[in-house]
Amino acid sequence: MKFIHRITILYLTLPVIIFFMGWLRLSIAIPVIAIFLWVLWNLLKQNPDNQFPIPNSQFPFYLLLLTGLWVFLSGVGGYAFQNWDHHWRNAVLRDLINYDWPVVYSSAERGPLKMLIYYLGYWLPAAFAGKLFGWKFANFILFLWTWLGVFLTALHLNIKLNTTLLKTALLLIFFSGMDALGTLILAPDYPTLFPPIQHLEIWSDNLQYSSFTTQLFWVFNQAAPAWLCVSFFISLSLSTSLKINSAKGLQPGGRDSSLPKEQVAQNDIRGQLAFIWSLSFFFAPLASIGLLPYLLIEWIKQTDFKHPFKNLRFDLLLASGIIVIISYLLFSSNTAAQERGFQSIAIKDLLIFFLLEGGILWLFLAPRLWRDPRWMVTGLLLILIPFIQLGSGGDFVMRASIAPLFFLMIMCAEVIFQNSSSRLYRMAFVVFLLVGALTPLYEINRSVYRTYEYYFILDEDQRLTPPPATHLEQAGAPENEHPGALTADEIVTLQFMDDKLSQNFIANVRQSLYYRYLSPR
Repeated sequence: MKFIHRITILYLTLPVIIFFMGWLRLSIAIPVIAIFLWVLWNLLKQNPDNQFPIPNSQFPFYLLLLTGLWVFLSGVGGYAFQNWDHHWRNAVLRDLINYDWPVVYSSAERGPLKMLIYYLGYWLPAAFAGKLFGWKFANFILFLWTWLGVFLTALHLNIKLNTTLLKTALLLIFFSGMDALGTLILAPDYPTLFPPIQHLEIWSDNLQYSSFTTQLFWVFNQAAPAWLCVSFFISLSLSTSLKINSAKGLQPGGRDSSLPKEQVAQNDIRGQLAFIWSLSFFFAPLASIGLLPYLLIEWIKQTDFKHPFKNLRFDLLLASGIIVIISYLLFSSNTAAQERGFQSIAIKDLLIFFLLEGGILWLFLAPRLWRDPRWMVTGLLLILIPFIQLGSGGDFVMRASIAPLFFLMIMCAEVIFQNSSSRLYRMAFVVFLLVGALTPLYEINRSVYRTYEYYFILDEDQRLTPPPATHLEQAGAPENEHPGALTADEIVTLQFMDDKLSQNFIANVRQSLYYRYLSPR
């Protein structure tokens, strides 16, 4: 597909520009947006789509339909069953539509000044559309926006794997740790393997490495942009071989590149990778922490330490720094949601969790990749992440693991889809992945069951509208969540929420650096 890299750049940067216009005072927003647009123009005019091998130039309609069905079943947009987390995500979108930007819930001259402080970037295109045309149109745009992001992720992933698009999409949908085995071994009551609509990933208490389907079905606002940043990061990294071969006039695969030396110099990959990482920090800061070690690996690989600043794109580094600093100042305003520390885990529990949630796959990759620093970092992250506590609950474990799980998936796929390894070796990976596929299959089954029940079994009298809530407890069994209703939409606005979880979204910002120096209100 042509223009994939340009479309991806525009997709990831549009919410940032909207954010700058709505969350910065005018004297800061104007120069920041000017710098950002200049960098964006330089990125787009380099024609990056000529630098990378696109597997298929024809438009993949079947991939578009498959990813669209996946996003539809996730509940994004409200057209299919929504899991419990959508209560909060619907509330964020609604407040972004109904309130002025930035969203302020109380503005007394003295005392607390409560503001919506969260990773808002992903919702901004839909929220902007909703301000113009209402709630239903905003949800439609959110659905399309998520569909496009997942579609682009699959295309970038396919550039790396160089296999059929169908195999790439199925891998992304069904890749998971072996939660079914964890459920059989350790889960005393819930979940169980029957009925096949239960949430299997809670067998290890608050430790969870979510499958990609689970991420999409529960926390799409972090998952979709994080996937796209990671997959874009990986496809950009492929230009390393191009830079080496450009002097010989060859692209990877032996094709003529016909790139002039000055264009190669302009396309130093380090600045572009840093820019992509800063965008991941803006959309999903916890996920960006897991991507950071891979950024360091690429910088070390691609830096000539005799001339470390040669060809370095300082404009990209400036734009990256602006995104990170402004995002950090905003996120750090919410001190209540920044619980930090380390949690103690029994060695036995950690070992079982690690092995079933990717460790076995990682160990089986050792004979093939033990010298690859990305393989080493992947295993190290999957071992260490469970010890870190950042924010409420197990959010850090579930989000910081996105990047290492993505790299682990790619490493496994390269074994399966390439014939360089023995058949028995490849079959072992197939067996492990088939067991793991039960986890996303259960998530999909639950959505299909509840969606079918709502549209075809329940009559009008049985379809319920839950009453507005000011206090929302964590759901028990997700398959029993909001009976008689399709959408998880009990929170009318976050302004009146009084439970602990609402502190993840609302903060007193009066003394924060963001409010004092950046906020327009």
